[in-house]
Amino acid sequence: MKHRLSASTVVLVVAALVVTGAVYAEDEKLVTSWGVPDLQGTWDYRSITPLERPAEFGDKATLTAEEAAALEQRRREARAARAAQGGDVDPSQGDVDVGYNSFWLDLGDKVSGTMRTSLVIDPPNGRLPKMTDGAIRRVNERYALWGQPPAGPEERNSFERCIVGFNAGPPMTPGAYNNMMEIFQSPGYVAIMTEMINDHRVIPTDGREHADEGMRFWKGDSSGVWDGDTFVVTTKNYTEHTAYRGTGPNLILTERFTRTGPDALLYEYTVDDPESFEAPWTTALEMRRSDDPVLEYACHEGNRAMTLMLRGARHREQQGTAEDGKDWLASWYGGQNRVDAAREALEAAKAEQDQ
Repeated sequence: MKHRLSASTVVLVVAALVVTGAVYAEDEKLVTSWGVPDLQGTWDYRSITPLERPAEFGDKATLTAEEAAALEQRRREARAARAAQGGDVDPSQGDVDVGYNSFWLDLGDKVSGTMRTSLVIDPPNGRLPKMTDGAIRRVNERYALWGQPPAGPEERNSFERCIVGFNAGPPMTPGAYNNMMEIFQSPGYVAIMTEMINDHRVIPTDGREHADEGMRFWKGDSSGVWDGDTFVVTTKNYTEHTAYRGTGPNLILTERFTRTGPDALLYEYTVDDPESFEAPWTTALEMRRSDDPVLEYACHEGNRAMTLMLRGARHREQQGTAEDGKDWLASWYGGQNRVDAAREALEAAKAEQDQ
């Protein structure tokens, strides 16, 4: 698959990197002992830059240094205000969300080094293309399922099951916490370990063919190749349960890793899934090198929480309250409002089909 970017988008990204000093001289580039670009190290991908461009920016693609500084200052002030108020704890929620106050969040307070108003760089408007009707239905079916008492672990999402991290990817995206990853290299391979779930991929660099389409993987099947100074990774053969931003099992993901400075790594990815989006879309994020280690991640250690969730579902069945379908989707996934909206959309679609 070709990496599709408009010429204007490429010019804007390169210009932003030049402005921030991210492009560095040929003789300063780091290479391994076997002669390929050295991507190794621990990389921090926290960012307050939103995925999509906020409406307030209109057609504005990049921030000035002053605008970026103002955004970062507002984020720091907002975080301090939440901490002073007890971290947004609301005991009336009555679910596990109360355990996730702002103390546990690690969203960062810096915009991406690309200085763009959104992580999305293509389409040029910084917004995601329209989702297909099939993808919208698929997403609503998932939320409707997650909003009911589970008959078994298969009816919960992969994040709650600690199988795939919500920001670990592929693709890797800034999230609530554990926005760290480490790259290792050896001749013929690049390995990536994320802090979230301590997930890892070992990617061959010879551009080898992917596994047969009948073989499906939670993180897809990745194959990489060097394109000059950029390591290009193509991933496909996802399972039907892997659902980044509403994509389906036939998603083809292309990631691009470019060392743009001693302490900077440009990470781009293109989502190409005609069954889910009307056009491909691309993001760009500058990761920062970190001296911090990638920590052990236990999720809910021993998967005990899943056992308790299933016990809770059986208890509700015994009490005759299983049908109310409340409180089974945590608020950080949209909560009951998201579940109700999904069910209403599915009912409306069915009614329209029956007419």
